[in-house]
Amino acid sequence: MPVRLLILSTLLMAGCGGGDANQVPVYKVTGKVIMFGTPLSDASVSFSPKDKQPVATGRTDINGEFELTTYEYGDGAAEGNYAVLIDKAGAVAGAGDTGGDDEHSADVNFDPGASGEHEDGESSKSLVPPDYNDSSKTPLSATVTTDESQNVFEFTIN
Repeated sequence: MPVRLLILSTLLMAGCGGGDANQVPVYKVTGKVIMFGTPLSDASVSFSPKDKQPVATGRTDINGEFELTTYEYGDGAAEGNYAVLIDKAGAVAGAGDTGGDDEHSADVNFDPGASGEHEDGESSKSLVPPDYNDSSKTPLSATVTTDESQNVFEFTIN
């Protein structure tokens, strides 16, 4: 009986781990966002697919730099063409500090279509012109390739 249990446990463990068979390969993608000549910090960056690849998201740091995530933090994006969406929420006057240290500041599951209301009821307004957060209107696009040295982007918002 203990031998059967050991064999069964080994077989079950062999089935655990590894990636999802439905996951497409992803490639490292990094970049920088500049708004009105200044690095845009704490902004969400979303690569919205023009083809059938999955969405990839990231958040800019204090220098406006980002790396994209599709499945695991910083893993990159799938090969293909994307509309690039950028958004940065700012508090409505009197709504409090939005320094980026709240529990949502590193949310890689950013939903660019979500409303501007936080869970605590505070409202926010995007600090980025609205076209940059609409996949049908954004002037920004990117093509991710299997050559990761080509997957470094700089996006400028004027």
